[in-house]
Amino acid sequence: MKAWLQGLGLGQYEQAFRDNDIDASLLPTLTDGDLRELGILSLGHRKRLLAAIPELTKPDEEKPKVVLDRTPQAERRQLTVMFVDLVGSTALSSRLDPEDMRKVLHAYQNAVTGEIARLGGNLAKLMGDGVLAYFGWPSADEDDPERAVQAGLTIVQAVGRLSTPFGEPIAARVGIATGLVIVGDLIGEGAAREEAVVGETPNLAARLQEAAPAGAVVIAAGTRRLLGDTFDLRDLGPVYLKGFDRPVNSFEVLRPRLAESRFEARHPDRSLPMFGRDQELALVLERWRQSVAGEGQAVLVVGEAGIGKSRLVQALLDETAEDPHIVLRYQCSPQYTGTPLWPVVQQLGFAAGFVPEDGDEQKWQKTEALLRRGTDDVSEAAPLIASLLGIEAESPYPFQELSSQQRRARTQAALIQQLLGLERRHPVLIVIEDVHWIDPTTLELFSQVLDRIANARVLMVLTSRPDNQPNLGGHPHVTRLTLNRLGRGSTEAIVSRLSGSQSLPPAVLREIAARTDGVPLFIEELTKAVLEAGMTAPGAVPVSLYASLLARLDRVTGVREVAQVAACVGREFSYSLVAAVSPVSEADLQSALDRLTAAELIFRRGTPPETHYAFKHALVRDAAHESLLKDRRQQLHASIAQALEEHFPESWDMEPELLARHYTEAGLTEQAVEYWRRAGEQALARSAMAEAVTHLTEGLAVLRSLALGQERQQHELRLQLALGQASIAGKGFAAPETGRAYARARELCLELGDVPQLFPVLYGQSVFYFQRGELREAHEIACELLRLGRERLNAAAQMIGHRMVGSTLCQCGRFAESRDAFEAALALYDPVRDRGSGLVYAIDTRVMCLSWLSHLYLILGDPDQALALSRRVPAHVGELEHPGTAAVALAWGCIFDQLLRDPHNAETQAQAAIALGTEQGFPLYRAAGSVVHGWAQAEVGRVADGLAEMRQGLADYRATGAEMWSPYFLGLLADASRREDSAQEGLGLVEAALTQIRHTGGQWIEAELHRVRGELLLARSEPDQQEAELCFHRALALARGQNARLWELQVAMSLARLWSNQHRTQAAHDLLAPICSLFKDGFEISALRDAEILLDRLAPIPRDGADHLNP
Repeated sequence: MKAWLQGLGLGQYEQAFRDNDIDASLLPTLTDGDLRELGILSLGHRKRLLAAIPELTKPDEEKPKVVLDRTPQAERRQLTVMFVDLVGSTALSSRLDPEDMRKVLHAYQNAVTGEIARLGGNLAKLMGDGVLAYFGWPSADEDDPERAVQAGLTIVQAVGRLSTPFGEPIAARVGIATGLVIVGDLIGEGAAREEAVVGETPNLAARLQEAAPAGAVVIAAGTRRLLGDTFDLRDLGPVYLKGFDRPVNSFEVLRPRLAESRFEARHPDRSLPMFGRDQELALVLERWRQSVAGEGQAVLVVGEAGIGKSRLVQALLDETAEDPHIVLRYQCSPQYTGTPLWPVVQQLGFAAGFVPEDGDEQKWQKTEALLRRGTDDVSEAAPLIASLLGIEAESPYPFQELSSQQRRARTQAALIQQLLGLERRHPVLIVIEDVHWIDPTTLELFSQVLDRIANARVLMVLTSRPDNQPNLGGHPHVTRLTLNRLGRGSTEAIVSRLSGSQSLPPAVLREIAARTDGVPLFIEELTKAVLEAGMTAPGAVPVSLYASLLARLDRVTGVREVAQVAACVGREFSYSLVAAVSPVSEADLQSALDRLTAAELIFRRGTPPETHYAFKHALVRDAAHESLLKDRRQQLHASIAQALEEHFPESWDMEPELLARHYTEAGLTEQAVEYWRRAGEQALARSAMAEAVTHLTEGLAVLRSLALGQERQQHELRLQLALGQASIAGKGFAAPETGRAYARARELCLELGDVPQLFPVLYGQSVFYFQRGELREAHEIACELLRLGRERLNAAAQMIGHRMVGSTLCQCGRFAESRDAFEAALALYDPVRDRGSGLVYAIDTRVMCLSWLSHLYLILGDPDQALALSRRVPAHVGELEHPGTAAVALAWGCIFDQLLRDPHNAETQAQAAIALGTEQGFPLYRAAGSVVHGWAQAEVGRVADGLAEMRQGLADYRATGAEMWSPYFLGLLADASRREDSAQEGLGLVEAALTQIRHTGGQWIEAELHRVRGELLLARSEPDQQEAELCFHRALALARGQNARLWELQVAMSLARLWSNQHRTQAAHDLLAPICSLFKDGFEISALRDAEILLDRLAPIPRDGADHLNP
């Protein structure tokens, strides 16, 4: 019977057939109504059974072959292991005759094995007075630990009712533990053959049984965590057990705990509110309002396990808590689908307030009191309900002898009258949870209730999974409400609530969202697992979900092996790839995939052989994958990788990370490292920096398993170099990750000797130190790069060396030398050879040189040349299609416009830099754009917004680890603060910038900072003209020493204005005129236009040689 039902994919009904004594001989006599009575509510399941029964009478050659699982291979499983022992069996055997002892053992074994079978356990081994059982193998149920504990309690009770032939009582003790094991290996021969379980869990269960008192059930902490509050427990504290180094926490199970709902028992901490169900809750509340008004309603809430049905019910109860009404909660159970009215019995006992100590008299009195809430006359109902509750006390009311059918009908009528009696006093909210497990009699009862509530103040809320949901007969007052998965926002809200003050990294949050698919239970349990593991990325499937997820697969017969192969391929898989590696026949493969699809464990699109599939839930895929033993898993991944290379060559180029992942899982390190490097470099080429970093980091992690040697060093060098390049773009030049990658790469270069990678490695180190403001180190490495390039006659290396030397010289304020270095670099640029230099050196050298030179010529006093160079940049950027170079060009372009004091163009370029930096993940350029954009805002009058944006931009810039441009940005912020009458704040910013310059030697902007300081001193409520003049003189001296004509012009204007206000007009004129004469052109820049206006005001007398000031 078991094999036949499992072959049909209906193994869940085996217990119902067994409980009702249905064997093969009775199958042909079964009708549709009989199947309903057995608890088979699904029409599809009944039709499948009725179609299959006639096949049993056919000759063997006519019977279709049923695809069953092969002999189960050993698997990794979460298993609940039970050890049962007969207390004092040795003493008993010494006192009893062997035949009497045999009878005792048979009675004991029958009692134990009967309860194990009744509750879905697997009898693994009988050892005389010892019994070993598994819950969770060969098939898992979501409540395996609960079933095992319930079986333990009923076993000690059943054995406790036994005695020896001489009336001596006997007792059993039980130990239970749950954990990860290897199960499925067959050992022994003949009658001694058994399935071995390897792991700590069986030993723990055995030792707990030894430590348990007679007649007690003792469980391990791992089992206790999975039970919630479903049982009353006594904490035994740490117990020292034989074979265990440390004491083990253990608990004695006292009794099942009374709870109104499974959700309440499983989730005693209800501090987590409901998220993302506002519309659904609003609909149910509207039905409640209709019910209170006398229009009875029912809502069937449908959704998969963990989707939030019970939490929606709880939210409804919370929202209506202040309303005067009566709540009746019924909880269906998978263990009692064949027990008539089991949910009703449990609800009545809970509502009456039964406690374990109650005798029949107390229960009778409590039952009477309960019934009087709905009616004054309980004489007819009380005996019926007392009988239903198993109360054997003598009834004070006359009781008619009734047939079973009459008793059933009158009991149902009494229950309905009780409910309607309650409704006459207050509105009634009936909650029936998990009706997919409802027994037929309870379903019949509530179908009758549904017929009677159309004009009653009753709302009936039923929750069900999609399978086996009840047929409610098309009642017009029934609303069907399907719960869908939560969106990303609700997922993040749940994670945030659970993590509290611990903010999870974005990458971890993304991983949680990807693996949980918007299922609230999955989100909650995976987040808790992450928090317990120290906020690292989610690893294995949480223990709390493992059994539930495997149960979904185990319920579908004949699919386990195919599901495991598919899980190795990935969450998404093609028919052709699974067929290429699966050990089963094509017919069996298609049959298994069809069953998985019908069970909605996978989704299908397309038709064979172009069919593609996807696991409905990532965690189901993960559970199937983790159930494989390591050796088998590695074999499958190796086969998949080889099949991809042989039959799907496009995957080499399109998805190298796919082959990398499979070779990694297969333990084939060299192949894995090579494909991770390809994947990283490919991502780098398309500017997918986050992906590049991920792939390259994976490659480095795998590399550790390779033996030390030159080959490993060469692999690592290529990976570290690519990782440095990806870190520059994704994290920033000055990020610690960038520094570590290039530092390790340089170590490897030194170990390997003369390698071509040394040039880009030296560049990476130089630019890292440069951006961090460590100019001495940056300059020394740049000079070494230039020297090596010359020694080895490598023009590309010389070009990069000149470029980096020019960068450091500019920052030191040596503008003319810097200009010469960049001119030399630009002269060495070969458009063919160096077109791809942006991939190796982060930014195209020609674009970088043109950008630097435009700034340098402007500072050195040649605005026209500066503008001409600047205008060449966009065309070259357009030729390259390199996002990193484009972002640099925009960032430098907006800074150039700022130096020109052109807020309109600066704003346009800055917006583009921010947009591209955000889109491509370039935090450095996004931050630079934000500072300049804020400056432009402040310049045109949006001062508050501008200052706020500048402050945030500066903070974002520094968050990348960079400091080189901080003095410049601080100066802009200080200058803009004058517009908000915040001179004192501005002075503090200037001082911070000057302090940083003294530390780094980055003097390029020092003259401007002294000028800004002077302007701020004059902007104070009590201006300090003397100190301001000293600042201007200091700035003028610095600018002249650096030959920085732009700085000199701007300082001269500030000093000239001060002197003009002091009526020192001639001195002001004499200072400014010679400086203006140094500019041969450049009237497109505002500084020169402002200088002309100021000179006109200062000098009414003719000025020789001043004609050039006219535009």
